[in-house]
Amino acid sequence: MIFFKRNKDFIKLPVGIILIIIIGLSPFIIGYIGATITEFITNQSCNESNCFWGVIPWFLFITIPLAILLFIIYIIIALIDFIKLKKTLEKTEHNKSLHSS
Repeated sequence: MIFFKRNKDFIKLPVGIILIIIIGLSPFIIGYIGATITEFITNQSCNESNCFWGVIPWFLFITIPLAILLFIIYIIIALIDFIKLKKTLEKTEHNKSLHSS
């Protein structure tokens, strides 16, 4: 088990997925915020030809595939941990039922 050792630990699953999405979309988020601030300060529209922030979203070609790969690995690890945890819980319940009889 790597991430999830107890049933309560599975709250990490949606948090991890959200973080992977944020990391994958981070060039767009950073570029949009930077371009908005630059447009506010300079009163000129911001695009790829006149603003550094307009170029940053092109890094999505790198971060999106990496985020997809990271998501697949994360889900596989979560499934393995879930199966191992379920087997451990079943074994514990089976041992408890043997001792109580």
